Amino acid sequence: MAQGKLKLKPSSGPGRAAKKAHASKKAAPRIIKPKRTQAKDALKLTKIHQGQLMSSTEKLIASRVGHLEIIKGSRRQVEKAAKEQAKKK
Repeated sequence: MAQGKLKLKPSSGPGRAAKKAHASKKAAPRIIKPKRTQAKDALKLTKIHQGQLMSSTEKLIASRVGHLEIIKGSRRQVEKAAKEQAKKK
């Protein structure tokens, strides 16, 4: 048994800096595409029907509200048509 005082070493510095833990990004949900031809065709049809359903829903809402506009074509096509009409005048 030690009878004397403990010989404590002076600290050599603050030591290693701790890294901050950051939250990892959540992964996007996995989309498993069908392999069978019948399932592929069904997926293709559902995509087509979803698009048609969205467009018909937008038309219905616009007709109910009255002041909403449904623009035919993309934004670039609409702007191009507007420029052509302005040049004709």
